[in-house]
Amino acid sequence: MVIAISETRARQQSALLREEGKIPPRRIEYIGTRPSSGGAGQPQAFTIEMTPNEEFGPHYHTVDQYQLILHGDGRIGRRPLSTYSVHYTDRYTSYGPLVAGERSMHYMTLRAKADPGPQYLSRPGVREAQQPSLRRFRLQADIGVLDSDRVNALAEPLVTPLIGPDDDGMQSLAIRLAPGMTAPLPDPASGAGQYLFVMAGELRLGDEVLDRHATIFVPADEPAPVLRAGAAGAQLLLMQFPRQAA
Repeated sequence: MVIAISETRARQQSALLREEGKIPPRRIEYIGTRPSSGGAGQPQAFTIEMTPNEEFGPHYHTVDQYQLILHGDGRIGRRPLSTYSVHYTDRYTSYGPLVAGERSMHYMTLRAKADPGPQYLSRPGVREAQQPSLRRFRLQADIGVLDSDRVNALAEPLVTPLIGPDDDGMQSLAIRLAPGMTAPLPDPASGAGQYLFVMAGELRLGDEVLDRHATIFVPADEPAPVLRAGAAGAQLLLMQFPRQAA
């Protein structure tokens, strides 16, 4: 099933979860939840709002994931991050530290399958628990949003590769559409699920209108949805997960 959620709805549902003490103040739940809360095997998307100069130490996760910088700046290891930056890491791939800059940094984590949480390398036994993977770490920083005149002048969709594509289907694209254009999406079956994120403008998915920071998950066994840009055009990021080896 295709899942679509606006930023407004994500913030509304997260406010209720915070009142119930189920999530911390700086977390916004978009799609899914932790495995311990019933989200095992399901897609998971959420944002974390880091405070200025806050740091998360080196760690890994047990699933493949993307992270998208939504606001502010910082660094991952020694590599600078800014709005919008996308980085991909394979499961069991160490990265970090993740450090917010002077203006704070907000980021979104996107997973095709939920993860129990970060495995910090500073904790006993964590390094020894790492399992084999391709250990890919890919980063594309400074993904710009085009001005409205350039978007309106597009005669056809502007599709820009950001990461990949790799042989197992892992890839990320920027897609810009003039008003009324339809988005050309890769076949979801070529990977293991894909997310679409609206950087600017708006999309129409059936009867639903999805504006800035709306997020859509498309499972690998679903056909690519028909997405049409709204009156202001649409600027999207597509992030597709790799097929898993047998």
